[in-house]
Amino acid sequence: MLISTRRALRNAAAVVTATAALFTGAAIVAPGASALPGDPYTCDTWIGVFSASHSPTMRISADIPYSNGIYSKQCTLVKNDRGGGVTALQKSLKHCYKQNIAIDGSFGPATFTALKNAQKSHGLSADGAYGYYTSRTLKFPYFTPTGAFYNCH
Repeated sequence: MLISTRRALRNAAAVVTATAALFTGAAIVAPGASALPGDPYTCDTWIGVFSASHSPTMRISADIPYSNGIYSKQCTLVKNDRGGGVTALQKSLKHCYKQNIAIDGSFGPATFTALKNAQKSHGLSADGAYGYYTSRTLKFPYFTPTGAFYNCH
């Protein structure tokens, strides 16, 4: 009986160790967003959203991060991502949150810090990742048909 108890404890310890390794690996590989190229949840492009302005003859538009993989605005962006989704996020951070960053489509350290500042301004967890709550809270810049900045919504 003593041998079977030791074996059971050893097996339980192995299961706990393996489970902890899985969770630790998952946290390193996927910190709340995409980790692999081509992940459908990554904001790989932008969508132009149009809104009627004060004039019925003039329309304004905004670029919002979007995923062609899931056809949704509920997508994620993290450090080292690239593309149209990052460009749309950078436009928001620069125009609506007055962050001094380049609009280059590359989610680097400057974009990471600027996003954390914007998250703090809304009382969100400042993790520097663009995800569900951040996408629902951030304002995006609207532009006139000539490309002039209009305002943030």
